[in-house]
Amino acid sequence: MNFLIPFVTSIVISFVLTKYLRLFCYRKKILHQPRSRDIHTSPLPRIGGVAIALTFLFITLVFSTIFFDGLKFGQSTFLGLDKHFLGIIVGGLLIAGSMLYDDIFGLRAWQKLFIQVFAALVVIASGIGIDHLSNPFGESINLNSLYIPIFKYNGIVYHFSVWSDLLTLIWVVGMMNVINFVDGVDGLAGGLSIIAAVTIFLLSRELGPVQNATAFLSLVLAGSIIGFLFWNFPPAKIFMGDSGSMFIGFLLGVLPLISGGKLATVFLVLGFPIVDGLFVAISRAVRGLNPVTTPDKTHLHHRFLKAGFTQRQAVIILYLISAAFGWVALRSTTSLKLLASAVLLIVIIVLISLLNLLAKRKKHVGEF
Repeated sequence: MNFLIPFVTSIVISFVLTKYLRLFCYRKKILHQPRSRDIHTSPLPRIGGVAIALTFLFITLVFSTIFFDGLKFGQSTFLGLDKHFLGIIVGGLLIAGSMLYDDIFGLRAWQKLFIQVFAALVVIASGIGIDHLSNPFGESINLNSLYIPIFKYNGIVYHFSVWSDLLTLIWVVGMMNVINFVDGVDGLAGGLSIIAAVTIFLLSRELGPVQNATAFLSLVLAGSIIGFLFWNFPPAKIFMGDSGSMFIGFLLGVLPLISGGKLATVFLVLGFPIVDGLFVAISRAVRGLNPVTTPDKTHLHHRFLKAGFTQRQAVIILYLISAAFGWVALRSTTSLKLLASAVLLIVIIVLISLLNLLAKRKKHVGEF
């Protein structure tokens, strides 16, 4: 399978689409007004995620039907299409479309969560899930030990696998919100997502031809984000919005599950936004605030800015951290990945402490 052509094509199409989408937003006055927690000070278009989603869906459908004779993840089909592929496309369309509505008109927090859960259930219904967890101390942990029958169709009884489906639901919804959380500095969410997508691509290639479909989707996703990032790298000329961050998070949540369930690999690449999101959510809960929807500037990328770093400096440093841990993940066994995860946690705690110290010194100097 030739991966270079769809990769380059996705970059070009995304770049051009983003350009014209930006012009369209200015012409139609579809601009995002700065809020108290935002870094930008002038209105900017906020639906750049449409370019990412349209590029990904267009390239995927065209190349899979015309050049690759259909993407196949297994033998299971529905209406003549691969079930996994169908679940990804339907779930992705649902997320991109509904979050585009949110970017323009707005949705309540519970409405967005409901849509996220529904999209994750579409993926689960297509047969994608976390069947087991690697155990460095013995045999892998089977998550399909407890089933609840739901309905019978065409002679087949469909079940809800309690542990597998529940963990899959939490993982996919969580990844959507992680990428959304980290989309607070120009270029950060896009760059980290590119690193994660390329890491999944490399992982899939290591597993051989059986993972060609996953490798293809991962690289097309990376290309679709790269084309957009030309316009989003600081200073941003357009934002991806929830339609972009949620769509990317959805795919980054699903793709590892069909590339051998390498959750530890993706956790290392996106470890700092995941851990940072947990820290921020816990901090808000302790203060009696909503851990998910409360607006503030306590994320790691905000701490960099308070410490005196520019947006570009903060973004590049966080790129390097993610790329370094991604490389470690690709070269490590399960036990070493667990060790690397512990190291990552320590690095984040130390980094937060240092940034807080720098911020205090900067404030102290400014007062004098």
